[in-house]
Amino acid sequence: MNEARASDASGLQSPMNGPLHSDDEVTRVLHGLPVDFVPVAVSYEGLGPLQYLRTERHWQLWRRRLDGRKTDMLPVSYEMYVAHRLEIETEILSEIYLRPAWTHVPHCQTAQDIAGCAVVRQGEDLFWVQPDGQASWIAPTLQGEEARIGSRWSDLWDRGETEEVVGEAAAEFDHLLQPVPEPTPEQVEAVAGSQAWDLAKALAERFKDELPQYVVGISPYNRLPYRLGFQALMYAMTEMPEKLHQILQGGMPQPSARLAAARSLGISLMFVEECMASADIISPKMYQEFAYEYDRPALQFYEDMGFRTALYFSGNLMPLLRHLKELPFTALFCEEDRKNYGIDLGEVRRAVGPDKVLFGNLDALFVQNASDEDLLSEVKRQINVGGPRNFILSLGSPMTPGTTLERVRLVTESTRRI
Repeated sequence: MNEARASDASGLQSPMNGPLHSDDEVTRVLHGLPVDFVPVAVSYEGLGPLQYLRTERHWQLWRRRLDGRKTDMLPVSYEMYVAHRLEIETEILSEIYLRPAWTHVPHCQTAQDIAGCAVVRQGEDLFWVQPDGQASWIAPTLQGEEARIGSRWSDLWDRGETEEVVGEAAAEFDHLLQPVPEPTPEQVEAVAGSQAWDLAKALAERFKDELPQYVVGISPYNRLPYRLGFQALMYAMTEMPEKLHQILQGGMPQPSARLAAARSLGISLMFVEECMASADIISPKMYQEFAYEYDRPALQFYEDMGFRTALYFSGNLMPLLRHLKELPFTALFCEEDRKNYGIDLGEVRRAVGPDKVLFGNLDALFVQNASDEDLLSEVKRQINVGGPRNFILSLGSPMTPGTTLERVRLVTESTRRI
């Protein structure tokens, strides 16, 4: 950390010296510290055009490694695997961002996972082959069904007989109501020292104070559509509310060696998603009973651990602002104005007040199609109504697959251009 910033670093909660700590602009805004310009942090940065780019670079780099060794079979060591992942992420972040924005802590396999694996070429196709002979195709690009965001998710509409699904989930979550003890210092140290963090540490070393990394927290309500299906969730709110409360109570965050390890390593940012709780789907009364009353202690739990939570609220939040403003998050995302919801960034700012951090909500399709001049004009407008203090420019939805890399660069550099 440079001396100019060290003097006000006391605004950051300890541990300050963890290897994954970053003194970048996004982190500073979320900790109430001054910055030289409005930072940019793209929501769901791993989707859209960067998802395509990462897939292509993954294939290209393995191809180059095979060509360089003049072989069609390349045994992969753990060190090679980490170096491969690091090279891809470094290329992408260096190409797209003037300075990296932020990134989800990357999953890293262990040496045990990698042992005995190889990359094999057959004609123009590449395969990841495990020791038991199972092979997975390494796609050169995303196309067709694979390119659709979420296409690999199960159908969330109907998971079976409604009452049976809800009953099974209530029984499944019942054991989670038992209190979980705090992890011991030895447990936290063991998790923090595991290879699961090796790629995150390598990225932090590569980008120093330029790349904040975040972990993902849990909204109890947000788990419900995935566990119950949409139809059963809607049914349970009116016909089986006591079972739904049982599931929600079992889904509250608990003491975790993984999260404690993240804090010990210097990670202080957390992304929390809330979907299907908006006023276009359920009533404000339902939101208060089934989402708000559980989000409030969940967010406080994470904040008490030292995380700065960024709550992404999907859908129409305008009728819910009187509740949302009372939640103990550090920062709030909202979607762009779609389907005539009337989502107004300025009104959201007035509702949550000047001390909460607010992320911008650039329209993803507008970002794809607008002229450079119009895009920069909208960036300036959002800074005027939402900031500049306690404001981070972002998008209301993931960038579209049709967004060019030049467009991504323009967004990430926009606040310094104006």
